[in-house]
Amino acid sequence: MKDYLYRTLLIGSLLVFTLTVNTSPVAAQGSEGLKVTPAIIEDKVTPGDVYRFSITVTNIAPTTKTFTLSAGDIKGLDDAGNPVFAKDGEEPTAYALSSWITIPEPSITLGAGESRTVPYSVRVPTQTSPGAHFGGVFFDSGTAKPTTTGSAVSMKVGTIISLRIAGDVVEEARLREFSTDKMIYSSPVASFIARVENLGNVLTRPHGLVEITDMWGKKVGSVEVNEGGAPVFPGADRSYLAEWQYDGFAFGRYQAVLALNYGDESRKTISATTSFWVLPLKTMALVVGGLLGIIFLLWISVRMYIRNKLRDMGVSSTGADASLYARRYNKAGSRLIVVVLAVVLLCIVALAALFVMFA
Repeated sequence: MKDYLYRTLLIGSLLVFTLTVNTSPVAAQGSEGLKVTPAIIEDKVTPGDVYRFSITVTNIAPTTKTFTLSAGDIKGLDDAGNPVFAKDGEEPTAYALSSWITIPEPSITLGAGESRTVPYSVRVPTQTSPGAHFGGVFFDSGTAKPTTTGSAVSMKVGTIISLRIAGDVVEEARLREFSTDKMIYSSPVASFIARVENLGNVLTRPHGLVEITDMWGKKVGSVEVNEGGAPVFPGADRSYLAEWQYDGFAFGRYQAVLALNYGDESRKTISATTSFWVLPLKTMALVVGGLLGIIFLLWISVRMYIRNKLRDMGVSSTGADASLYARRYNKAGSRLIVVVLAVVLLCIVALAALFVMFA
């Protein structure tokens, strides 16, 4: 009987191992158009003064193109960091500065691959509210395309201008959301979402860490948030994404603590906590299925062992003696099957208890 049990366990183990193999795909993308540098101009200015800046623009298209230059106001930034320009006729925001900009050349013509530096000036009014003011100088080929900034490639490209007026500067932010995109992960790869609201009157650049600990309080990793310093527009909010990947074995409830620093005048910190579970449900289902398969194979093996023993002893498989021997030899296999079932049930109950305790 030991040989039957050994072969059965070996087959079941190979079945479970084979079913836990998986693969994953990858992808890539690109773009082309007009190139403008710098992407953003930031400076501290004084009311009543005139400041001179310049933009270098390159036509990377294969043909000669004429571009119209204009100034615009920025009323916010999207989650990708691209400016949202105010449309013509919209009421200026409290942070507008397009009326301060003077561009000497209304248009320029560039040959294929040609670059040119375009100067412009900004006159800051004497009566200007303190804090940040935003605008942009952009180039339009006349084709209706989405507006973008910096070295990004498009038919309508601009440079963001961010000027900071001295005075009663307010730097204040809060976390509107800190969460994961799922409650339960089948592998130790978690995506965090941190939405920060800027309550001040200047750009804020929150950055910091998410630290992850397991249900025993052991630190298992950390991930940086907004390492590049992408800003949040005054009076707006913005989402930052971060992803944690763990190479070791992961199972159970995990806690993530976010701490973000911000502020130029004084360093401030905002923090939040969230939790998530790593439960390899697919692997667990395969293992449970494998165990049930092993139990079934054990049952078959016991039946075959009893029949072989009865045949070797010359006992009829249908007589009273057969029933007696069947009960005798069936005890060992039955005990083993009961033990395996008990282990499976205990694992399921323990997992459910952990989920209820820490959810």
